[in-house]
Amino acid sequence: MPPDRLLYNSSLLRPPTVKKFRFLRRSANSPGILYKTHPPDSEHNLNLDRSLPRQQFRGYGSASLCRQEISSAPHSSTTGRASAICHLPGLPPNPCPRTLSAAGMDPAIIAARDNVIRAEVAEREAECILMAARENLLEAREHALRLELEASAANQAQTMFNTLTSHNTTASGTATPVAVSGVPTEAYTFPVDKLKRRQTRPGKTPLVLVACGSFSPITFLHMRMFEMASDFVRFNTDFEVCAGYLSPVSDAYKKAGLAPGRHRVEMCSRAIESSPWLMVDPFETVNCNEKGEPEYVPTAKVLRHFDHEINTVLGGIEGTDGKMHKAKIALLAGADLVMSMGEPGLWSPIDLGVILGQYGAFIVERSGTDIELALSTLKQYENNIWVIGQVIQNDISSTKVRLFLKKDLSVRYLIPDPVVEYINEHHLYQEGPPKEKQEKINGSKDPGPESSNGKLIKG
Repeated sequence: MPPDRLLYNSSLLRPPTVKKFRFLRRSANSPGILYKTHPPDSEHNLNLDRSLPRQQFRGYGSASLCRQEISSAPHSSTTGRASAICHLPGLPPNPCPRTLSAAGMDPAIIAARDNVIRAEVAEREAECILMAARENLLEAREHALRLELEASAANQAQTMFNTLTSHNTTASGTATPVAVSGVPTEAYTFPVDKLKRRQTRPGKTPLVLVACGSFSPITFLHMRMFEMASDFVRFNTDFEVCAGYLSPVSDAYKKAGLAPGRHRVEMCSRAIESSPWLMVDPFETVNCNEKGEPEYVPTAKVLRHFDHEINTVLGGIEGTDGKMHKAKIALLAGADLVMSMGEPGLWSPIDLGVILGQYGAFIVERSGTDIELALSTLKQYENNIWVIGQVIQNDISSTKVRLFLKKDLSVRYLIPDPVVEYINEHHLYQEGPPKEKQEKINGSKDPGPESSNGKLIKG
């Protein structure tokens, strides 16, 4: 809209309507700032300053007064005279065209006056734009200063964090600090190379199974538990298995017959090397205290660790709808573990609430255990516990394998061949000279009936 229409009515002869138009004027307190005000009173048809008494403007519309003031103005040119009209002390600011016509003004002077008014409006608008630009510049500088301070604080925090933790990023995993309170025994990387990052079954909740144990050594039953759980989940639940993890316990567990953590991690890695979805996480074995000594990691903390790595660091699992979904982390264990959870005073109630209440567990039945009795003491968690029955009974245990090795008996076909070779290579779980044990570990070439594999398994 032209500036002159902001100052007076579009009709040059009709007084403006009070309620339909607003006008720009300069504030007396802040001359550089424009603000909106209502149009002038219809009685005088003038843009009056509301701070002055109305009586001061009586008679200002008379033609004789206008002619007298204009003729005495010290401006000879048309533009000069028009500019003088805008600033005459005898006239109110910006008199309307009707007043000027009554004063006998030349149309050319009125047009020049309009141009002057437009120039003044443009100047005021430029001043407003300049002030706004200055304010925006100040705000931008303040914002940049805040960002610089935040970045500096973040760098300091990261530097302090790096001094307490160790990171090692590879293409197959995400770097994670092992122990904030201590120094890790070795670099640690969370394995994700076999993790299914995108679901294939719509409407299912992603599930990650975690088995905690000594795995000293790992047996076929340990790996078979994952396969049984996968079948159970596929046919009986609304979950979709995205990965399975073995988490060997820390050396601080101090269990009889516990091989060093690095050996147990390597044996597990060799055992599941051909599996498309099983992985080994060495988190527990490399965790240590401030002195660099192995530190025991409770099962509840282990599950929180997996929850953090998969749902926080990786952002969850991508569903078939293209959105990221939080994966359910669940413990996979044998019935003997649930039996121990039911014993009073053995497990912390807080840890049980985290393990069975927050995350849940899939329990595989074992011969010789009363699963119903164990679950009777865990009724409050029954909706978050799934029991998997064994169709083919298998009672192979690490304890029995270690006993066979101690008695110079063959363990082939009880544990994976790569594990047998590793035990032989590093002389684990053996007594006496290594050369005397090698033949028994690998198995006799011509075993007698009394030393057949079938009888050894039963023993």
